[in-house]
Amino acid sequence: MTTAKETGQNARMRELVDLIAEHNYNYYTLDKPTISDKQWDELYDELVKLEQETGQILPDSPTQRVGGDILKGFEPHRHLARLWSLDKAQDHEDLLAWNARVTKAVADYNTKNPDVAPLPNPSYVIELKFDGLTLNLTYDGGNLVQASTRGNGVVGEGILAQVKTIRSIPLTIPFTDGLIEVQGEGIMNLSVLEAYNETAAEPLKNARNAAAGALRNQNPRITAERKLNAFFYNVGYADGVSFENHEQMIQFLRDNRFKVNPYAVYCSTIEEVQAELERVAAGRSEHNFLIDGAVVKLTDMRTREALGYTDKFPRWAVVIYSYLTYVAYVVMCNYRARFHYMYSK
Repeated sequence: MTTAKETGQNARMRELVDLIAEHNYNYYTLDKPTISDKQWDELYDELVKLEQETGQILPDSPTQRVGGDILKGFEPHRHLARLWSLDKAQDHEDLLAWNARVTKAVADYNTKNPDVAPLPNPSYVIELKFDGLTLNLTYDGGNLVQASTRGNGVVGEGILAQVKTIRSIPLTIPFTDGLIEVQGEGIMNLSVLEAYNETAAEPLKNARNAAAGALRNQNPRITAERKLNAFFYNVGYADGVSFENHEQMIQFLRDNRFKVNPYAVYCSTIEEVQAELERVAAGRSEHNFLIDGAVVKLTDMRTREALGYTDKFPRWAVVIYSYLTYVAYVVMCNYRARFHYMYSK
């Protein structure tokens, strides 16, 4: 029989877990700390003491983020929905060719389906393509129950213990009405890499390899030491919720306390997309994380469903690689030319 003391301890543990989760969200996701480090430590230490006294640990306790025993291997995880590759645009012409295919597909659909509401004219969103390791998280009833790598897009490797060490990733979310999978990128911030290398016996070569190596390391304590971060950008599978457009989906992620990168630019024409890509290229060195391109997507979900997929990638999205690099090179060359002209007069 549970005593009054045990009931009080259990209630306090629940309260502490929720309090710490709230403060972690404010600090790691919103970058707006609401208490001092000392106050956070006091809450955490109280929780650890109660867990030791009661011998109980709640499933979403922050004490489970520090990393546990070395794992024997990675269990395969079959994704609820396929994680697709993306079509690539290497230059200006490739981007326009992709847009021409999209525009034609929308027009063909509307012609062949006169009895349903027509698809809208294409509109676009541009997002950064993070250079890290793709993460696929599964939440059931609001609880994080699995995390995996992309793998071959159908089956990945389970890395739940490693992902739990990333403090910006919620262990529970407000949405409890169904089963969902969300995709994002595990990264190591450049400032964190620099600080890590200052004291590391073996400095890490770059942020991408540091993140990927930590997440695929069978010792979760090593993952925890890397102090990784993560940005989320997609709901790949959703039972109990649907979206009309990309903006609604991103707001769902924010509402459920996922860290979403603030950069997302919505455009009505492909000319606006091209102009924005130049701005992305010019500012790529300003981020505290690595990017290796930008992703352009159609915003309307009905259009995405109607256009569908090839064997490899969705027809409604394209990633910009070499084109972005080329624009950045041109911008830098123009800058150097102006700089040389100013100081050689």
